[in-house]
Amino acid sequence: MQCSFRQLKEKSLSTEVTQMQWNPKMDLLALANTQGEVWLHRLNWQRVWTLSPPTGATESQGVTGLAWRPDGQVLGVGYQSGQVVLCDVEKAEVLHTSTLSHPVSCMTWQEAEEKHSGVPASPVHADQSSSPASSPTTPQDTAADFLPRLTPLPKGYSATDKANSEEEVVEDNKRLSSQTRLNILVVGDEVGSIYLLAYGLFSMGQLAPEEHPQAKGGRLLSVTLSSDLQCLSAVVQHQASADTSQPEHTVCLTTYNTSLLATRSQELATLGMKYGQIATILGYMENTLRSMSEAWEDILLEMDNKLAKFAETIDSKDPDWQVSDEFLQLLMWGKASPELQSFLLNTLTEKGLKKLGLSIDNSYSNIEKLVLNHLQRAGQALLFHLSELKGLSLWYDKYGMLGLNTQAVQEAWSCAGSFMLKANELLQVIDNSMKNFKAFFRWVYAVMLRLAGEQVPSEVSKMSQKDLAFVAEFLQENLTQETPSPGRPKRFNLEKVGQYLNKKDEDLPFPQDLSKIPWETFMQSSTYLKGSELLFPHHQKKSLYQVFNITKTAVDSALEGPAAVIGRSFNCLGSLPLYSMVKREDSQHKRLPVLPMSQFSGGEPRHVFTLVIPDQDTRSRILVIRHPTQLHSELLVMEGAWLKVGGQLGEQETKRCSSHKILDVSYYDEGTLALLLQEGEGECCPVLALLPLMALDDCGFAVLEVLQTFPLTTTVASIGDRVGLCMYDVGHQITQYRYLENADPGVMAVGGERKVGAVLYGHQRRLRLFDMNAEEEGDSDEDISDNDMQDLNETT
Repeated sequence: MQCSFRQLKEKSLSTEVTQMQWNPKMDLLALANTQGEVWLHRLNWQRVWTLSPPTGATESQGVTGLAWRPDGQVLGVGYQSGQVVLCDVEKAEVLHTSTLSHPVSCMTWQEAEEKHSGVPASPVHADQSSSPASSPTTPQDTAADFLPRLTPLPKGYSATDKANSEEEVVEDNKRLSSQTRLNILVVGDEVGSIYLLAYGLFSMGQLAPEEHPQAKGGRLLSVTLSSDLQCLSAVVQHQASADTSQPEHTVCLTTYNTSLLATRSQELATLGMKYGQIATILGYMENTLRSMSEAWEDILLEMDNKLAKFAETIDSKDPDWQVSDEFLQLLMWGKASPELQSFLLNTLTEKGLKKLGLSIDNSYSNIEKLVLNHLQRAGQALLFHLSELKGLSLWYDKYGMLGLNTQAVQEAWSCAGSFMLKANELLQVIDNSMKNFKAFFRWVYAVMLRLAGEQVPSEVSKMSQKDLAFVAEFLQENLTQETPSPGRPKRFNLEKVGQYLNKKDEDLPFPQDLSKIPWETFMQSSTYLKGSELLFPHHQKKSLYQVFNITKTAVDSALEGPAAVIGRSFNCLGSLPLYSMVKREDSQHKRLPVLPMSQFSGGEPRHVFTLVIPDQDTRSRILVIRHPTQLHSELLVMEGAWLKVGGQLGEQETKRCSSHKILDVSYYDEGTLALLLQEGEGECCPVLALLPLMALDDCGFAVLEVLQTFPLTTTVASIGDRVGLCMYDVGHQITQYRYLENADPGVMAVGGERKVGAVLYGHQRRLRLFDMNAEEEGDSDEDISDNDMQDLNETT
């Protein structure tokens, strides 16, 4: 069956492509280029979106890894800068960003088996008693029953334009509502560290190479977690010694026993969901603070400058006389000095006063609404989730032993409470400032009309004793100039709201006087209440932004314990040297000949298969290594064999060549390998082929026993000589294949569930798309029409 795949498109690319990944559930292809961009294309090559590289990224800090969440709704992108970005499939919206210490080198996204899902039931699934999440030992998510819904931020703020739809569920900003099974994003970096991120968000395990000296550190080429969460396998490239004349790099297969993940998957799923909820709230609060900063206007600084010039005029006349004295004299006697009269009529002006009053009223009102309608709701939700997290930490047998520290969670809870206190303090400052400003501006406006000889409206001229008290309070608190420091001009305490939105690590210039608050006075005088952990501390001299940053740091600190504890629990069973390779400068952009590992569930016991192409030059054979996923002994038993593709393919009658060069290998689906071959003789035509993994059952695997003390200097050839690895020709097992005429292929990407494939040319600027579930009709090199493509999309 020669023509088993139908060619759909052949497209030229504007930039060289370095990474390709098919969406596991939809006909979408993610491509990363040398510019650091990520493109998402449909099967008909329609561009869905383009994700720009992170701010400050350069060409040398491009994309080094792509991985789709198993449901296909989120794409993980790893960068040379160490950032791991989660992007929504529908639009180029960054959902979450994690920053690692070193550049990302590889990524895979694994979904746990259903019996290990352990996801706590959401209100939508609460009635599904058959779900593993409905176990009585699993805490139920009751947040929706007690908390008000978070509403999208209002339109017009650049930081929140993406959240303008009233139908948007803000609480699902991380796209977690559809997750019924635990999935883990596994990330490897350039120095050998492995990170396990639950749902791509929560750091549930971190494996540092220095904690396993027998494994040694090196660049991770591939890392895979088995679906039963029992073992973790990594292909590591160890750097050559400095004193070696020929700089060869040893590539080893390192395997870890991760049985703790399997036994505690339910608890880790709960923590992952809880972290996702907390991270969503923190992001919502940060966007709200950014919107508040944009709503604040610095128009009062203009009046501050005008008052400073007026103060200089007064100082030249009488150094002991202040601006507040001028206004108090006007308030008490109704008489303005010539200097004050000139300031009001010529400098401040009636039009300027109206503009100033309107701007302050709009700015303060918008900030007040953001605090009341958004920030306070988010703060309540954060306190709720942190309280639940504290309750989980007290359950030591399930969560405490995983590294969830009660004291750290208590500290995060206290910081969140301090943030709520600071938000309430800001509301009080806004309320007092608006009352005093309105009373002061109305009084000044009436004075300006009298000085100008105009009639004063009765509603403006009327002032109650309370209004006079507001004006007097404003003059005392706002128009008393500060003692100027050397090199610093005089300032007035006009604006007290903007200081709460200051991000810099400096004290508030005008902190609130706590001595006037009865509760603060009572608490400080009480022996029992002072210093109690049940009361939230009040950071008097901190801004709202500063307290938020303190809260965010405390939350991160409270949730970093499980990563270290679980990482230390991993037991390294051994490192098996695979082969040696010489580093070449001309191949820095080419994919290394290592296949990401995958689990094969075709038989019992379950096995993990690792396939590598050891000879980088000829690529005439594949080394296949398999081992069981459940590793309980100190001795890791592996099995190995060599595979080659020679002779005729399938049932082809005419023999075209005697051997094939293996350009790329990938898993098409759970039971099939995809091979990209180059004929070694004859017409030298590339071949795209599928090989059933069942063909490996006919191979006689040689047993390898790997100890923890296995020498890393041993080469794979010496291992093969010692155990007698056999060579098997699997060419006759290939029944589905297609010759790629007029092509110079380099790498490929296939998606078995959607039955699609893509082959990238060697120069990385041209691409062919295939439907791998249909036989070719007509000319194989012709693109299908748009109508045919539409019909294909509808059927698939």
